[in-house]
Order: sequence, then structure tokens, then C-alpha cells
Amino acid sequence: MTRPARQPPLFRRMAGMGVLLSGLWLGLPFGPAATALAAEPEAIERLERESRAKPEVIADELERMLANGPIEGIARLDAEQLLGMLRAYVHQPGAAETVAQALVKPGTPAYARLPADQLNAAAVCIRAAIALQDGGSLTRADTQWSEVENSLRAIPSVRLRMRCLSTAAGIKQRIGHIDEAVRLSQEVIRLADEGGMAWRRSAYRSSLAYTLYRGGQLEHATRLNEEAKKIATEAQDWMAMTEAMMTESILLTDSGHPAEELAALTGTIEYARKAGAARDEALGLANLSDYYLHAAEYQRAYDIAQRAVPLARTLHDVSTENLALLNSGLALISMKRKDEGLAMIRPLLEIDRAANDIASLAESTSDVATYLEKAGYLAEAYAAYQSLRGLSNELARRDQQEAVLELQESFDAQQRKRELALLNEDNALKEEQLRGRELEYKIWALTAGIVLSLLALAARMYGGLRATQQALRLRNAQLRRHSLQDPLTGLANRRQFHEITSGDGSGGPARGTMYLLDLDHFKSINDHHGHAAGDAVLVETARRLRAVLREEDLVVRWGGEEFLVLVQAMTHERVEPLAQRLLNAVASMPVIVGDKRVSVTTSLGFAEFPLDPHRLDIPWDLAVDIVDNAMYVAKTLGRNRACGVSQVPAVTLAEVDTVVQDLEQSWREGRVQLTVLEGPAAEAHS
Repeated sequence: MTRPARQPPLFRRMAGMGVLLSGLWLGLPFGPAATALAAEPEAIERLERESRAKPEVIADELERMLANGPIEGIARLDAEQLLGMLRAYVHQPGAAETVAQALVKPGTPAYARLPADQLNAAAVCIRAAIALQDGGSLTRADTQWSEVENSLRAIPSVRLRMRCLSTAAGIKQRIGHIDEAVRLSQEVIRLADEGGMAWRRSAYRSSLAYTLYRGGQLEHATRLNEEAKKIATEAQDWMAMTEAMMTESILLTDSGHPAEELAALTGTIEYARKAGAARDEALGLANLSDYYLHAAEYQRAYDIAQRAVPLARTLHDVSTENLALLNSGLALISMKRKDEGLAMIRPLLEIDRAANDIASLAESTSDVATYLEKAGYLAEAYAAYQSLRGLSNELARRDQQEAVLELQESFDAQQRKRELALLNEDNALKEEQLRGRELEYKIWALTAGIVLSLLALAARMYGGLRATQQALRLRNAQLRRHSLQDPLTGLANRRQFHEITSGDGSGGPARGTMYLLDLDHFKSINDHHGHAAGDAVLVETARRLRAVLREEDLVVRWGGEEFLVLVQAMTHERVEPLAQRLLNAVASMPVIVGDKRVSVTTSLGFAEFPLDPHRLDIPWDLAVDIVDNAMYVAKTLGRNRACGVSQVPAVTLAEVDTVVQDLEQSWREGRVQLTVLEGPAAEAHS
């Protein structure tokens, strides 16, 4: 169960794929007559346009049509590739993959006259759509797209090219390559304008507007979406208006114009009803309930979410149904009906847990903890935050594994390109040698010249090979640096910390002073100021921490809004003053983001190792757990403060572990000594 920020229908369908298959449900015939009809470009265009409202119905009807009629060549490729994209949209990855495999199956009579590389390119587009919809590797999808881009552009069907280019733009946008996403989207709009179909021209403009919004170009995005609305209005295309109004509601998020944002959300629902798009109506209701949750109108949020639940359930739209149920539960908690709300939410969390979807489980748990805390249920909120801590560690571990795998895949792709280039050079050399021998047999007088030429060619190739090897070594070193560094802040990442602390692999005991910081109310910063502002806060926090510390001190982005500092060779008297300086550095001045002043504070846990009073050696993982629990004690004491573990009178690691598991209770019972420092007063958000 995912609870993402609002997305326009175009991006919700295929994260930039654009429009999909269309309306066989409008009374079009099937059987032999349908075969001839579907072979016509105008008929396929009509099918694609109308499918936006009833995707499941169209996918089933199209599959029957393809099974019953001898459609061949580019017309079949066009229709079958659309079917694969549509199956991906309605979260049927297995069915979509079956279509992709059918496209590249050798010896298929229907595709006998089509080049194999073009069929493979169409299949790659379907798999990219699956990755966008069902959490596949976007980096792998981007690499595969790069390998087939030239083949794709040679496909005669402009419709198919537009779908694939738009899907590639969605991939680029999701992995943060906004400039490339914009370039591809502009190319799609140019093709749509040349084709003259109003619904495509409107839909792709809304898609690009969302990409520009993600890239921080709000003014440009707004102008482009206004163009989309104008085109859709003139064409009286209510589905295109649904997409444009949803995009408008996103552009108005955190704009300071709640009335306009509300009008856009309600307009989305009204146009979805006109278009007969029940799936988009259900999503619109869920988004509207989310709006009222943020506006603290909890009864209205609950009522609207409850309207979305049966509609989504009828459509088998599990993601929208779960989002509406989650919003209902959060609204009940906020209305002091905690037991009812948690009873509604717990089955959703169990679904994520059973599916091993740690990212969604962590995001939903974070929402539950936040709303419990706002409603005054502090004990339950603390328990939720404790659960979230474990989920965050698991998610960080998985992210690290995925990053390593993606780096390896990228390296393997580059290695294949290098091997192909070397093979081509080798073939060229062999051809040159054959020509040399032929000349040697014909003109003996030029033997000496030919030998000299071959020697010169060999020298050049040897120099080129040396240069290639040097470039490979430099690339490998660069990949290693990137794998040890957080790309946003430039700080070390967890992997670098583990390599440093493991040393030669023996994994000795922790040494030095460790500080773990967690920015307070960071989710609120993202909600009120946007994710771009949140990223700016993380970058500025990293800069401030580095400014306080020495060159040799290690600063790690531990995950999300957490930072870890490891200081070696520091006297005991400097431990607490440094903790105070770190608190002050983060909170003393607001972070300036555009014309906004974002107030930031942090909760901090710290300890010195070996652990006093018995100078007990502590493993690194337990040391991190100690400062992590100290940081959570700082949060429970009111945030914007530091909590240091001064002494743990334990003589075994088992005793230390027992004390740390409930550090606050151990402190209150006198089984551990803690030092609490308060941070400076923070300026209010502006």
C-alpha cells in the first residue's frame, strides 16, 4: 500500500507514458469485422483515445480481437504493444510481460517482415512501463532504453514511438534526469502537434507540465497546463480535462491558494464523471480526502474517503482503495476515535508486511505515527516511531543493496559496449592485414612500405588499447567513489562508514565519540514547503555540520533525515561542548529556500567509546544502537535537544543490551547516567 504525493492521471498510469489504449466499449464490432476495422490506423487511434476511461474492459476486448483476427505487420505490433502497456497500467505485470515475450519470440509469422531490433525495442518499452508501475529497477530500464533508442526511432508507427518516448521521459523524470525528460516530452508534443489529435496534444502537455513542476519550473508548468486545458475544452474531451485539472491541483499544492487547489480537485472529480472514468473518479476522491486531512477538516476527509472505498473496490483498484482506507483511519484517529482508526489501518499495514513492501510500510507507519502524535496519543506514537526506526534501517539496507546491483548493471552495460568496440577494432585490423597481404603478393616492390604501414597501424592500436585500459581504470575508480558517497549532500554513506569501521575485516570494537542526529518534523517541512525545500534543508544541514567539525572527522548521511558523526582522538572534556555546537549549528539560523525561511532543529544522541565507567569494549553495531536510542530519548523529551550516554555500569554486553532496549526507563530507574542538553530557540517557519 503506497501513499504517494498526488500525481496526475497520466503519471499515475505510466509515469509519463502518455495516453493508452482506447474504447472498444463504444459499440465497435468484434470477430471478423473487428479484424478489418482494427487494421485501419483511424480505428486504432479511436480505440487508444477511448481506453483512458475504461482500461480493463478495453484490454480484455483487444486481447480477444488479436486472438481471433489475422492482423499482421506494423498494425499488429502497434495494437499488441498498446495491450502490453495497458496491462502494465492496471497492475497486471505478468500479463504485460507475456505480451513483451510474444513480441520477441522467434519465428512468429505475424512479424515475419519486421526487423528483430524493432520488435525488441517495443518489448523494452513494455518492460519499462512495468518497472514504473510495479517498482522495478528504473536504472535498468533506463539502460535498456538507451540500447534500443535508435531501433525505436526507425519504427514506422508514430503512435508507438510517442508512447515509448513518453515512457522513457517518465523513467528519466523518476530517476532525477529532468532535463532529458523534458527533451523527450517536447519531442512527443511536436509529434502530437503534427498529428493534429487534440486529446494527444492536451494529454502530453499535462504530462510535461508535471515534469517541469518536479524540476522546479512552476511558472512554465502552469502556462503549459493552461494550454492543455484550452485544447481539451475546445475539443470537449472530458478525459483530457480530468488529466489537466489533476495536474493543476498538483501545481497549486503549497501555493498558498487553498480555494483554487480545492476547485481543481473537485473539478477533477466532475470531469472524470463526465468522461465515465470511474478509476480516476475514485482516485480524485482519495486525493480530495487527503486535502481535507491536511486542512484538519477530519470529518469531511473521512466522509469523502469512505465514498472512494466502494468505488475503488468495485473496480478492483487496490491501491486507491487502500489509500482511501488509510485516509479514513487517519481521520478517525484525529477525531479521537483511535481504536476505530487503528482497527482500519492495521490490516493495510499487514498487507504491506506480507508483501514484504518495506518502503510502503515505512511510509504508512510514518503517517500513523505523525497523526497519533498530533492527536495526543503519545505512547502509541512512540511505539509507532520505534517500529518506524526498524523499518528505516531495513529500507536503508535494501537501498544500499539495490544501489550496488544497479552500479554493477551499469558497469556490465559499459563493459559490453567496450567489448563490442574492441571486437570491431579487431575485425578492422584483420581486414587491413588481408589487404596488406594481397598487395604484398601483387607488388613486391612495395613490401617494405607495407610492413612499415602495418607496424605504424599496430603502434596506433596499441596506444589506443592503452588509452582504453586507462579510461576503464579511471571509470572503475569513479564508480567506487560514487558507491561510497551520498549523491545529494556529498557526505559519506552507510557503506563507507561500514568499510571504515570494519578496517581489515576483523571488525574491532567501537572507538571515539559518536553522534547521531535526526532532523525534527522533517516530514512537515516536505509537506509545507515541498520536496525541493526538503532537499535544500538536507544539503545545508550537511554543510553546517562540516563547518563545525575537523577535516579528519567522519560525517555520514545515515538515511533520510539522519546524520551520523564519528570523532576520533578527542578529549572527554570536549564531548558535550561539541554536542552543543552541533545542536546550535543546525538550529541557530533558518534555512533560506527562495523567499522562504525554513526553521530547522534536530534531536541528537551521543556516547563515547569504550563505554564508561568500566571502559567496556562495544561492537560498532551496538554502539550505533546506543546513540540511536539516546536520540529517541531526546525526541521524547521534547526535541531540539541532545541526550548523551555518560555511564552504563555494566560489565557484559548482554547487560548493556538490556539497558539500551528501553534507555529512557533505565535512566529513570537510575541504571544509566544520561546528559541532556537543550538546543537554541528556533525561528518560526515563514
